[in-house]
Amino acid sequence: MFRTILVPLDGSAQAERALPFAEALARRTGARVLLVQATSVRTMPGADPTAAQVRAVEQAQSYLDDLAARIARQGIAVETAVPYGPAVEGIVAEIQLRGVDLVVMTTHGRSGLGRWVYGSVAEGVLAQSPVPALLLQSWLGEQPWRRLAEQPRLLVPLDGSKFGEAALPVAVEFVRQFGGELVLLRAVPLVDQIIAAAAGPGVPIAGKIEDVEELRLAAQQYLEQVARKLAASLGQPPAIDVRLGEPAQAIAEATRERRADLVVMSTHGRTGLSRVVFGSVAGGVLRQASAPLLLVRPAALIASASPPASATTDTEVSDPVPPGSAKTRP
Repeated sequence: MFRTILVPLDGSAQAERALPFAEALARRTGARVLLVQATSVRTMPGADPTAAQVRAVEQAQSYLDDLAARIARQGIAVETAVPYGPAVEGIVAEIQLRGVDLVVMTTHGRSGLGRWVYGSVAEGVLAQSPVPALLLQSWLGEQPWRRLAEQPRLLVPLDGSKFGEAALPVAVEFVRQFGGELVLLRAVPLVDQIIAAAAGPGVPIAGKIEDVEELRLAAQQYLEQVARKLAASLGQPPAIDVRLGEPAQAIAEATRERRADLVVMSTHGRTGLSRVVFGSVAGGVLRQASAPLLLVRPAALIASASPPASATTDTEVSDPVPPGSAKTRP
């Protein structure tokens, strides 16, 4: 399933909390781990930036080398890369160049919680990444990553759309690879919540049915239909769960009550993710849920996305910059 797992780092202990998860998955799958730290420096106009640029790359490479040596001692294949330039472009370029299958990153780095959860780096990577991204709340302890690679219970929220169902193949393959079980969830907003959501940009009006019980029954039938289709792949139909209420809150509650080890969901659906990456549902789940969040971009969104710009320096001079370095450890 996974051959190369990329972990973006920024030198902070919070960002390094992603490493145990990546290592656990690599041990089970035989995947290699790619450690990436993008770096750049700012210099005064007219000043020669070469020495500062070289020093920044060397410091980042030394930091990654230390981490790579520790990971390699566990028998895990590990590589490092230090792209020079803006973080998002550098990370996305490494995803494309190295054939990455999964990005594992924490939602808190050196730049602060709001910066990594809703800021330019995490949002930019997710908006451009063609592969799933496993987001880890930095406050999670060690137990979640231990359970994640040992027959985990996966919760897959669906909204009835093809976009929402894009998460299913990834979740099914995850269960087939690691064992465990799958739970399908449909959160049904109440009528007033549907009307409020419909007022947002790009959100279709879905509140013609005013009978709450009829909404619940339709959701139940939809999940049963999806479960029957997945039964052949899983050996048995997955469990289903229908809940009434605001989707992010319902997903978080189901995660706790079902003791889910991972939430797998599409990054775009009918439930109000009007932005491709962090809409109200995904952001709410990330804030409230007691388990990591695996986000999957539907193929249609990947195909329609414009290619990212190449990594460039953010200095105000046109001097050549040192190329990003890369190392491999057996």
